[in-house]
Amino acid sequence: MNRIILASHGGMSAGVRDTMEMVMGELPNLYAVATTRDETESVVTAVRRLLDSFDPAEQVFILTDVLGGSVNNDMVTLLPDYPKARIICGMNLSLVLCLCMASGPLDPDEIQEVIRQAQGQIIDCTKMLMEREQEQEDDL
Repeated sequence: MNRIILASHGGMSAGVRDTMEMVMGELPNLYAVATTRDETESVVTAVRRLLDSFDPAEQVFILTDVLGGSVNNDMVTLLPDYPKARIICGMNLSLVLCLCMASGPLDPDEIQEVIRQAQGQIIDCTKMLMEREQEQEDDL
């Protein structure tokens, strides 16, 4: 089973997890941790505790919100102790959905394809619709 840890600032990771469970039902392999103003446990400690509880044979993805942000930087510091963990920055629902739907471990090429698909979901819909409108007008 793939394990997916959502790590963010504030409530983003919990919100993404809640949304995923609304769509897919209970997801026992999806975890949410966050840096908050009133935290009692650091995000690094929480993720370290999770990583230590997983079977070493399981593939682990740690998804973060902002490249270079404190949460992402904190997660990167875990790599020397957990070299098999895969940290992916730029969490969005498409990325989480694809990883949740994976039936088993993903090879590096499959991971890159999942990332490409998630990136492809970031669209300026206003621009796209305006261009389509213009194309339709040009066809007349």
